[in-house]
Amino acid sequence: MGQSKWGVLIIMSAALFIMFIDTTMMNVSISALVRDLDTTVAGVQGAITLYALVMAAFMITGAKLADIWGTKKVFFRGLVVYTVGTLMAAFAPNLAVLLLGWSILEGIGASMMMPATVTYITKAYTGKDRAFAFGVWGGVGGAAAAFGPIIGGFFTTYITWRLGFFMEAFIAAGIFAYMKILSDYKPERRIKLDVIGAALVGIGLFLLTLSVLIMDPLSNPPVLLLMVAGLVVLVAFWKYEERRKDRGEDVLIDVDIFKSKVFTAANLVSIFFQITLAGIMFTVPVFVQQYLHYNAIETGFVIVPLSIMMFIFSMSGQRFAKYLTPKQIIQLGIVLTFLGLYLVLRVLKPGVEGSDFAIGLALYGTGFGLIFSQITNLAMMGAKPEQQADASGIFNAQKQFGLSLGTAFIGAVLVLGVIHSITRQIYESGLFEGSKEQIKEAVIQWIIKMQQGELNIPPEYHDAVLQIVNNSFIDTMKVAIIFMMGILIISALLSFLLPKGEKAGAVPEPEAVKEPEGKE
Repeated sequence: MGQSKWGVLIIMSAALFIMFIDTTMMNVSISALVRDLDTTVAGVQGAITLYALVMAAFMITGAKLADIWGTKKVFFRGLVVYTVGTLMAAFAPNLAVLLLGWSILEGIGASMMMPATVTYITKAYTGKDRAFAFGVWGGVGGAAAAFGPIIGGFFTTYITWRLGFFMEAFIAAGIFAYMKILSDYKPERRIKLDVIGAALVGIGLFLLTLSVLIMDPLSNPPVLLLMVAGLVVLVAFWKYEERRKDRGEDVLIDVDIFKSKVFTAANLVSIFFQITLAGIMFTVPVFVQQYLHYNAIETGFVIVPLSIMMFIFSMSGQRFAKYLTPKQIIQLGIVLTFLGLYLVLRVLKPGVEGSDFAIGLALYGTGFGLIFSQITNLAMMGAKPEQQADASGIFNAQKQFGLSLGTAFIGAVLVLGVIHSITRQIYESGLFEGSKEQIKEAVIQWIIKMQQGELNIPPEYHDAVLQIVNNSFIDTMKVAIIFMMGILIISALLSFLLPKGEKAGAVPEPEAVKEPEGKE
């Protein structure tokens, strides 16, 4: 069956759009989710983290399924699972159902679809068309980020956040209707799924993320134990895959792919700046809704400078290839994201308004868009023809793992930091003698419920407590931004491992892209 040249790109971009947009919609709807589902900010943070984590844990398996069922079947079945999940999320009466529908089913469906979108673009296009297609594909991801906060904010403020999930289901129905134009890239031979390898990588990533998500110095959770256990499981996965390959058995991934300096460096750079993206997309909405008491659509407008610039420069970043190499574009992007965070840090002071974030977030979005316009194509070029499916799975897995770590870690820095700062200031203050513990508990419950309802403390303490809360949010938000700036420095240092490349978009491409095999 033939395939429409740009029809493939349209379908893959639409699929990427629905996978990206719901997180950005939900980020600005945190207060509404806390209220409607009777949960806490930590519960919503967990849902966002789990969605990205499930995608990361199953992404490599999803990519490998293309070598078992064929790319079209994997994409179709993933879309079915995703659609069921989004409808379940739309009707969710509580956090548990939202977790099952959004975080788990949508995550599994997306993990099957995402690698397929990369594979379709890689195999359907060559040369400049391929670079353009990846730019558009990345740009659509940027569009989801650009319009998600506004769409989600509008739905949440004036109708309901549930409408966002119904919109995704409607787009999914359109994808189903036009899937007939897709060719099917089938494997040359039938392989067996490495179930043990899939379990090991999933467990390892889960333990690492869980170790960050449960951080709380007051309760002394086994953070270090879980982190070490996660690393041990991932090392065991690596060794297990090596042994299977040595025995000539089918493997989940070809670990030799990491011998490619290009591929490994691109993934290392990517995972660290993904952590900062997730961090800023979670902490800024929480801050403006708690400190400035913004509603969902007002929160969306605070985020939109970042989103719009990310969209513009992820679409147009390829134009810079006439003057700079891919490596230089990525490094320029990292510098701009760092400067953007620095400007956000500078405006964090008493009396800050949402509009004060605009320049810093716009600069961050510009830098991220430049990085995104280059990094996927650069990573895929580092894989051999027979490693393309593995490469797409690994690359998308590290992106989602970075997002899950960012939401968990940076979110914990903000939420736990505020709680501990409030606790410290209440106990150090001389204003609350005889009722410190009761006031502390009341304030913490009020904060984790996103300040829903009345603050249940004696009226004479109200103004003093609000001052403590506001000071805590300002101080802790600064700490969160500084953490993200430090993470960007790591990404910048790792970027020097990237190949120099050539200007004018002259990026080498795998031979398999020129002569795709298994195409019907």
